Amino acid sequence: MFVSDRADDALEMISAGLDLLLSEGPDPICAETAAEVIRGVESVGRRIAAAQSMVLGSVRRRSLHTRDGHTSAKVMVRHEAELSAGEAAAREKTAVMLAALEQIGAAFVAGELGVDQTRLLARVYANRRVRFAMAGAQDWFLDIAAEHAYPDFEILVHQWVGLLDDDGPEPATVRNRQVSLRQDPVSLGWNLDGNLSSVSGAQISEILEHYLQAERSIDWDKAVAEHGDDACEDDMARTVAQRRADALYQIFLDAAANRDGSCIAEFTTNIVMDQHTFEMMLTRLEGGAHQALDPTKTRCETLGGIQLDPAEAVAVSLIGDFRRVIVDGNGVTIDLGKRRLFTGGARLAAQLQRTRCYWPGCWTRTPVCEIDHLRPHAASGLTNPGNGEPACGCHNQTKQRGFTVTRNPNGGLTLARPDGSILALAA
Repeated sequence: MFVSDRADDALEMISAGLDLLLSEGPDPICAETAAEVIRGVESVGRRIAAAQSMVLGSVRRRSLHTRDGHTSAKVMVRHEAELSAGEAAAREKTAVMLAALEQIGAAFVAGELGVDQTRLLARVYANRRVRFAMAGAQDWFLDIAAEHAYPDFEILVHQWVGLLDDDGPEPATVRNRQVSLRQDPVSLGWNLDGNLSSVSGAQISEILEHYLQAERSIDWDKAVAEHGDDACEDDMARTVAQRRADALYQIFLDAAANRDGSCIAEFTTNIVMDQHTFEMMLTRLEGGAHQALDPTKTRCETLGGIQLDPAEAVAVSLIGDFRRVIVDGNGVTIDLGKRRLFTGGARLAAQLQRTRCYWPGCWTRTPVCEIDHLRPHAASGLTNPGNGEPACGCHNQTKQRGFTVTRNPNGGLTLARPDGSILALAA
């Protein structure tokens, strides 16, 4: 419940007001009223956004997240409110700033400062090199927010940071280096983007160019073999863009195979598929009819839960350097008997249970998790997939504070607090 009955009553009144607004429909009939409705709804939204950040700030200040083993207030709010990682992080940064900058906080709470403007200032406040100066500049920030459209506000804020920060202890190109690799949830393809310093970028560019020339030589030799002296660029099997992508892929493969590199390990990509999907894809490869698959019952992913295209996954699993793992409808794998630690096939089988740490709200991916004995080994718990689940190091330790985890008949988990109350039912 809330801190006071008044706060509880206030939330009920807000909910009732929103019910009335949404049932009536914020449906303006002319341009003049449209502008008024837009501003009015926006003001309410800003104030609700302020309340959302204040709740996170309160959880953080009182350490309320520790009761159920959440690693931070951000993680607890992300889990309970079903947020994206980016939204939870934005609320946390905002909460930290609101606790320190009273004028900006008051403007946000009053609905006078926009959510985007507030979050931009929160990101600036997270920069420790300029944080000290923000308290004295609050009036200026609020003035330019009121006088300028967001693009100009953003430019002015960044100029203020640039004049004050002056690159910090290292050049901007070095400090801002980053690379992101994101999967398109529709096509399942990947987008690679990033920023590099001038030196490392030049080195990578030269390496990529050498590999690109090697890929071109492969295509050219094939074209000459097929067309002789009449071969031309149009006869080459791949476009320049395709060869560049394949060259980068080859660089990663060569790096992983380098025994003298900084990361020496045996790499095996596990392709996990349900039996029905695997058989359907085999039928397609053999020229059989294409039957629709039910996405809710189809499993085709890596051990870490990265989604794969089923047709491509089956093809490479038959001819490539991959480990193919087929599971039945219940996710049943193997039972390797009683061991103290999950290793080898037993560890892999336990990892196949899920793609992330089983603790509610934790997004740590399975490949970097430990394998937790649900029934402790000291209490005669077996080292087999039925008694093992991936848990990050933090939550493997948290469980030792008196939490219990049991396997349900449907294969899911029930997590109970030390007092016996239920924390969560996990699939």
